Amino acid sequence: MKVLSMETSSKICSIAILEDTKLVKKIELNNGLTHSESLMPLIKQILEETKLSLAQMDLLVCDIGPGSFTGIRIGVATVKAFSDSLDIPAVGISSLEGLAYSIKKDGLICSMIDCKNDNCYYAVYQLENGQYTLLESPKADSVENCLTFLNYKYANSTITFVGDACLCHKDMIKTSSSGFFVANEEISYHIDNHHSKVNTDYVDVYSLGIAGIHKYTQFGEDKNLLPLYLKKPQAQRQLEEKNIFIADMNISDVKNLAISNFDDFWNMDILKDELSSETSQFICAKYENKIVGFAGIKIVLDEADIMNIAVRKDYRRQGIATLLLNHILTICKEKSIKTIHLEVNEENFSAISLYKKFGFEICGRRKQYYDNTYDAILMKK
Repeated sequence: MKVLSMETSSKICSIAILEDTKLVKKIELNNGLTHSESLMPLIKQILEETKLSLAQMDLLVCDIGPGSFTGIRIGVATVKAFSDSLDIPAVGISSLEGLAYSIKKDGLICSMIDCKNDNCYYAVYQLENGQYTLLESPKADSVENCLTFLNYKYANSTITFVGDACLCHKDMIKTSSSGFFVANEEISYHIDNHHSKVNTDYVDVYSLGIAGIHKYTQFGEDKNLLPLYLKKPQAQRQLEEKNIFIADMNISDVKNLAISNFDDFWNMDILKDELSSETSQFICAKYENKIVGFAGIKIVLDEADIMNIAVRKDYRRQGIATLLLNHILTICKEKSIKTIHLEVNEENFSAISLYKKFGFEICGRRKQYYDNTYDAILMKK
């Protein structure tokens, strides 16, 4: 069985090809580029260097999180696209399970990923005779609460901790219990008559691939491959704290709009027509019953066009556009939309960057489309 494994949940973008449980090739990249820029070139590189093709893969494996929201979306979307287009089975493995697979000694394993402010994602596994069993499902909590819980639930047990949160809180872990141990920062494993090393502070793409093979062997492919989000995106949490929320938008909301507050906006008549159209769907961001942003899509069969994402001038740079786009993508997923199109002014650098973070790629250009001066950048996902 040939397996393509990809890990995009951390700052490192990594790809591996396995032949059954043997590592054929592994490439890791940490050059400051976003995963949307790094992933496809890495896949192309590893296929060229191994003289293999995507069509020869028997299984696709990706990291579903927790970790970087953007990185996880890119990895999952790429695997699903390959799986759908080439009819290759795919499975998703959590970052925490991937970390556990870097430990080869029988016993209890606690995978911990740092999520800032002394908080962590964690899960507990048991390794026995080569089989990894989930004992505690992935959770988000403070490191202190995690250790208190483990001390209570697994009193007098020996637990090996692995992950970047363990390195950040090594002293706290060791002093919490005499049975708590932090894995060495590097673990060696033997592959094809040579030794390789796994850094235990992030998910190793080879270990992720092994976990994927085990899951596929036991349960088959993931028919509904989705990211694992244990916490809402920071932007969404901040907006909810400010009582900014997303709602469906209809024609009655137009009276609450003042065109002067939105400069990335068509005229009001066009908006009313689109709100009345059966093929359009709009959502809006509201604060104190005031519309501070809105977005709309036009749906034709299994494709959608993002017509507009507009945010009030005095509410920009607060994550509202990100929240609107995330909801638009959720709507498209629920409606089984296969391709999403949009166009954006070449001078709108912040919008282009946002779309790239969500996995949109540039696919064309319309010359002098805006005011007979600026080009329209065409993007799709």
